[in-house]
Amino acid sequence: MPEVRYLQFCPMTRAVEILGERWTLLVVRELFYGPKRFSDLKATLGGVSSSVLAERLSRLEERGVIVKREMPAPAASMVYELAETGRALRPILVELARWGVRFMSPPCPEDRMEPAWLRFGMEVFARKTATADLALHLRILGEGHAVDVYVRGGDSGVLVTHESIAAQATIAAPAMDMLFLCIGLRRVDASDLPEHIKVAGDATAAARVAELFDFSPTPSTVPVAGAGPTLDGSPRSGEPRG
Repeated sequence: MPEVRYLQFCPMTRAVEILGERWTLLVVRELFYGPKRFSDLKATLGGVSSSVLAERLSRLEERGVIVKREMPAPAASMVYELAETGRALRPILVELARWGVRFMSPPCPEDRMEPAWLRFGMEVFARKTATADLALHLRILGEGHAVDVYVRGGDSGVLVTHESIAAQATIAAPAMDMLFLCIGLRRVDASDLPEHIKVAGDATAAARVAELFDFSPTPSTVPVAGAGPTLDGSPRSGEPRG
């Protein structure tokens, strides 16, 4: 398939040419969690054909977004990982996640959620303002694996880390259930809590987990739409001219 090329001299156009094809950004998302084999990517993405995945990886490699290397023994397998150019996309993925929340409807029964996706979401939507002094260990369960996340709130906002910290409580739950707990749509102290959600330690602290996150679409670092001058420096329509 020929490479898409728009006849426009614009950096956003160049970015769309590289990242705009189906599956490409999701491939990049997966590699933010670490090096992956081709089979790992295909299994996690779900629905992408081998030929399409191979083409997307090849183009990303040609553009210098990702690199391919061989793992040392005993693994001795080929993996893909982000190059510096690929890692530079992190702020863009953060803002895309914030923007995408606007369109999140209730999940369908066939919708999947990987623990690593939720961990990224926790980093994006952790509160940046002062919160309760809470320290929790959140164990996100997947199919045959789990991701451990430690969150600590305080005057400086919420820290999300993979490094172990002294936690008041541990919550273990599948990814979708953990999301509902972090949003506040489910509480660990509810009488109808499913048996597959486990809580150890201070149950009162665990019940406050939603206080540590704000799953709002409004980014904290991007100017409000419509604010500021136009590109030529003049005030926007309707703004006072001083």
